Amino acid sequence: MSDPSPFRSLDFWIAVGVALIVKVKSSAQLGPVSVITTAIVAIGAAWIGTDYAAEILRVPQPIAAAVVTLTAEGAMRWLLIAVNDPKQAIDLWKHWRK
Repeated sequence: MSDPSPFRSLDFWIAVGVALIVKVKSSAQLGPVSVITTAIVAIGAAWIGTDYAAEILRVPQPIAAAVVTLTAEGAMRWLLIAVNDPKQAIDLWKHWRK
């Protein structure tokens, strides 16, 4: 199931790009540095974790790439919120646990 190309397939990049665009546009606005940071983390996670996620979830690689991208971007965004405003992070955590 692994992609033989070192640069991945076009389907992979389309899935990652669409996932990032949807996530950035549908989330609260962060500064440009934070958006770039979350995008880099999400792309790196998709690059590294797509094969494993596709194998575990038993889905095609583009779908696994989108899932990993969205998950990594969300985790990084949450981490940036926690670093910038710990009180807001605690409030979000309490709300999520309800």
